[in-house]
Amino acid sequence: EQTYLAITGKSPYAFEDEIRQGFLTLSSGIRAGLSGSAITADGRLKTYKCISGINFRIPREMTGISRDLLPYISNNGRLVNTLIISSPKLGKTTIARDIARSAGSGLGLHPCKVSLIAERQELAASLYGMPLFDVGRETDVISGVMKHVGVFMALRSLSPDVIVTDEIGKSEDLEALKEVANSGVVMVATAHAPDFESLLNRLFFRQVYEAQLFDAWVVLSASLGRVTIQQVHDAKGRPRLERPFLLAAGKAVAAL
Repeated sequence: EQTYLAITGKSPYAFEDEIRQGFLTLSSGIRAGLSGSAITADGRLKTYKCISGINFRIPREMTGISRDLLPYISNNGRLVNTLIISSPKLGKTTIARDIARSAGSGLGLHPCKVSLIAERQELAASLYGMPLFDVGRETDVISGVMKHVGVFMALRSLSPDVIVTDEIGKSEDLEALKEVANSGVVMVATAHAPDFESLLNRLFFRQVYEAQLFDAWVVLSASLGRVTIQQVHDAKGRPRLERPFLLAAGKAVAAL
């Protein structure tokens, strides 16, 4: 209870919207997942009567982790629309962040303007509006707003070449993806699923796939160690890799 009061600044009512989602996002991008005795209304979490556990998820920066993946998600040095798929804790957010850094700084890609939409703060680990992680020289960060809202904000006012965001899958995200495509802006996003086939069993992603809103569908796994690129599918679902490969950061972790 003391930890809960500390992370809410003794004002849990100020975090009601996040608490209703079952977590709190701290200022440096750390996510605190909550467990305890819940109070619900209309089948949805309203708040907690008491907190019995807090799980801290600490974002990590791995500069250069996306380097070996870039040839599979770019065309002549320019990013293509890319969705990164994996189960939790396999590195998809870390990779998405590094792709933004590479594009925004022109490292391995043509330099371009990037808008990073960080609804839960994890992508940029913003503190007082400034990213603590290196997300690229030409990268603007919009944090603390719902993804689809942030996407429309970026399109209206930031003139991005690329938009990067995390964990899409809500119905309102589909219209945002279509607007990005219609605007000629490249989209890089992530999604939770163990594999490509499981992802397409969900209506949202089946609609995204049928609309061909992504040119590259990157599937992560731990088959060779953490941060394994298991497969890359093209817009029509065809596999492009003959065999999985381990990203450089994964090799370093495996050597420890």
